[in-house]
Amino acid sequence: MADVIVDVPQHVPEELVQRVDFLDAEGIRSFPATAMDRFRDDRDIVFTPLNPRGRGTWVFKSYELVTEALQSPELFSSDRYSGFSQLIGEAWPMLPLEVDPPLHRPYRLFLNKVFSPTRMNALEEGIQDTIRELTAAIRPLGACEFQQAFALPLPTTVFLRLLDLPLDDAPMLLGWENQLLHGLDMAERANAARSIKNYLVGYIERRAAEPGQDVVSYIARSEFEGRALTLDEMLGMCFVLYGAGLDTVASALGFTFKFLAENPDKQNELRDNPKIRQAAVEEMLRANSNVIPTRFVTRNIEFHGVSLKQGDAVSLSTMFANRDPALFEDPAKVDFGRANVMRHVSFGSGPHNCLGSHLARRELRLALDEWMENMPRFWIGEGAPLTYGGSVFGVHSLPLAWDV
Repeated sequence: MADVIVDVPQHVPEELVQRVDFLDAEGIRSFPATAMDRFRDDRDIVFTPLNPRGRGTWVFKSYELVTEALQSPELFSSDRYSGFSQLIGEAWPMLPLEVDPPLHRPYRLFLNKVFSPTRMNALEEGIQDTIRELTAAIRPLGACEFQQAFALPLPTTVFLRLLDLPLDDAPMLLGWENQLLHGLDMAERANAARSIKNYLVGYIERRAAEPGQDVVSYIARSEFEGRALTLDEMLGMCFVLYGAGLDTVASALGFTFKFLAENPDKQNELRDNPKIRQAAVEEMLRANSNVIPTRFVTRNIEFHGVSLKQGDAVSLSTMFANRDPALFEDPAKVDFGRANVMRHVSFGSGPHNCLGSHLARRELRLALDEWMENMPRFWIGEGAPLTYGGSVFGVHSLPLAWDV
């Protein structure tokens, strides 16, 4: 979907206008993090008139300001920031992602049970089995397009098993996800949102009538604050699980294995030192963070010397925060021994810290272990990797090769 250049509001000083292009900046199709680094200057707050939604947005570029905004919902609201329900003329929020405190906490506590340590431990064996099946299928080939062969099937299978959805539905669900996030126009995105909604509502209704042990059954049948959830509330929860389960982990896997294929010394370091792999996962998440949450200013405020107006959109790029040299020394360098790596905000910060972060970390670590222990040394195969920008950065294609 192409960027739209909009008029700059009168309250935005000319010196704060910068055409930060999250979608089509130079270099974004090969090294998105480097492309974003080029926008860093002595201005920690700028306004970009480039936005695929047809409105400009403030951009916070420092770690300090991004985290402050993420942790200040009274000033920066999450209320229906994605616009997914509005695409089809409705107003239900994705829960708990698109509501602010105090509404947020009860929904978050309700869904925390879905991601309890017991449930995550139960999923781990299935995740390992899926990873082994995928690698066993591609290893004899000597090459693969990593996104299609591994990065997309892994989180998709985990998500489908978590919700007890048919595995055969994976291509359809992935297609809708791609259209919703990367559709060329609003009509395509709206059609995808409507298809996803209808699919989820149908499944919620089936599970309400015939419950199982899956997450949708829990949502459809459990009591919430002394009452049953409404259909819109159930839909909002399932939509969050759908969106988070299919896209962001695949993107993180793509960036992780792209980096390792391009840096054989780092690949060897992980093969030789299993104990550092979890720290390596965190460092590669930091260096290639892929999510840009949006917030809306709740009232006219003066924020670090800049006048923001009620209703202004703010883009809180986790990539800008995670590559801020004021906090992370030599931030473009991937250092598996970085002492303060756990301060990264790849999974957000504050009340909306990612609900599924523990599951995502397990998927990334288990995938890394399997490839370091049981796959040969790999490198970039025929053709160049292709990445993309937007509200979620990711990898379109990643050709890998290895000796059979």
